Amino acid sequence: MDEPSLVRRLTTIISVDVVGFSTMSARDEEHALDLLRARMATAEAVVKHHRGRVFKLTGDGMLAEFASPVEAVRAALEVQEAMRSANAKADANNQLQLRIGINLGDVVESGDDLMGDAVNVAVRLESIAPVGGICVSASIYEQIVGKLTLGAEDMGEQHVKNIPRPIHAYRLTLQGAAPIKPPTAKHPGRLVLAVGAVAAVAVLAGAGAWLLLDRPQPVSPSVQTAQTPPSAPPVAEATLAKPTIAPPATSAAPSAPPPEPSTPPPSRVYSAADVPFVGDFRRRLLDNYARAEDFKAMAINVRGIVAVAERRVDAPTARRVALEECDRAVQREVPNVRPFDRCMTYAVGNDVVWSYRLPPLPPPPYLPAKRPSPPITIDPAKVPLLGELGRRNLAEHYMTSNRKRAFVMGRNHFDWWTPSETEPDAIHRNLQICGHVTGRPCMVYALQGQVVVRAPERYRVVDVFTPEDLATTDAGQQQAVERYLVADDWRAIAAGRNGRVGIVSDRASESAAVTDALSECARAGGTECAVVAVGTFLVMPK
Repeated sequence: MDEPSLVRRLTTIISVDVVGFSTMSARDEEHALDLLRARMATAEAVVKHHRGRVFKLTGDGMLAEFASPVEAVRAALEVQEAMRSANAKADANNQLQLRIGINLGDVVESGDDLMGDAVNVAVRLESIAPVGGICVSASIYEQIVGKLTLGAEDMGEQHVKNIPRPIHAYRLTLQGAAPIKPPTAKHPGRLVLAVGAVAAVAVLAGAGAWLLLDRPQPVSPSVQTAQTPPSAPPVAEATLAKPTIAPPATSAAPSAPPPEPSTPPPSRVYSAADVPFVGDFRRRLLDNYARAEDFKAMAINVRGIVAVAERRVDAPTARRVALEECDRAVQREVPNVRPFDRCMTYAVGNDVVWSYRLPPLPPPPYLPAKRPSPPITIDPAKVPLLGELGRRNLAEHYMTSNRKRAFVMGRNHFDWWTPSETEPDAIHRNLQICGHVTGRPCMVYALQGQVVVRAPERYRVVDVFTPEDLATTDAGQQQAVERYLVADDWRAIAAGRNGRVGIVSDRASESAAVTDALSECARAGGTECAVVAVGTFLVMPK
């Protein structure tokens, strides 16, 4: 009889281990075990929040798996931050230090347990991580570079116990060294791809909308949440945003781990003005948090929902309560919860622990100084890229609102509208939300009921244009692209197959913008110049 086939799959493994637990147990075993159980419970809660699964407890540590390398790293960061916060207020006998290793690879299922090379490598990476630090494999590093506000020190090829091949490892840091690009395969230039035939026409599958209450609602004497109303319509499907990690330095990699830090890494100090997504009308809640008593924590979500927990027994409890209250508000107020709707710990005490960078924004003033003349009233049937659901939401929610609102569109087929009390706040918040989810600067399509950018008529709209579509390192060209994003009236970009471009703006008509862009491209030495963008849209011939 044949044995059943092994079940293999790709996953991200985290290995967590307590430093010096044997010595602690020798001094007072019962106390050490109680402390370990409490801290591991905190770590397991963080793992669960990031949709991970603890599949094995290892005596003085644990092994967990995640579908997403980004979420695995964010969970590891929060676990270390939770330990640091707990240790800061504890005496020497009540402190635990952790090492964490993370690897992406193939595993073999054995019931609820996981085995295989990927697990073994994660364990070995943990063994060479600094005290209180995180060590990741090259496979993890390549997945998170460009997404988180971290640095990374290249540890080079590491020879570790029971692994026959060297493992290229990186040590994550809060303040990275001079950035370099990780070793990756070369890809064709984005500009050439934009100029050539577009493989498929992007179609916007849905649209999103939500309305926010004017005031935060008290949940308990020490917990507050700022919420959205239960009638908010569903939002479009999304992938997680692409906030930024600073890559490591180009210096020769050491053969051994770097010296362990004697003090914990610095944290960003909380400032109410820096909190993203939250409306101006909730600034009092954010200001009050800075003056609130410890132990305290703040959780936020991309829609501007905020939960604050104050005067708790310890920092882990404050963190847990804030996240739970924020997640409950999301479940209560958001009818169609997407992966990016999950609440995130923003601050513990007055230290910011939110690991994403601030959302990318276009250059201010965020929209052209001049509007189309004569004015164009927004028509859901004529908005580019929208699917049927998006047009219905636009008509039923955006068009019927009597509050200040901005209709923002971004890459990856998104459109957002979030009413506010002022036009600048509606514009800024919607651009932040869209930038966070798409990872690129978004653009304002309409303000109130008026269109502020023209959609091309001679070309077929493929997607929203972003600066990343032009693979250029020329500083002058980058500045021209930034000016282009908020330029007036008709504008166009033409590109040659050799990478030369022509950028023009403030033209009287679409035809004039297209003609002048092609001329500028040819004048710059471009070969086979073609129009790639009209206004804020990527285009292709009809």
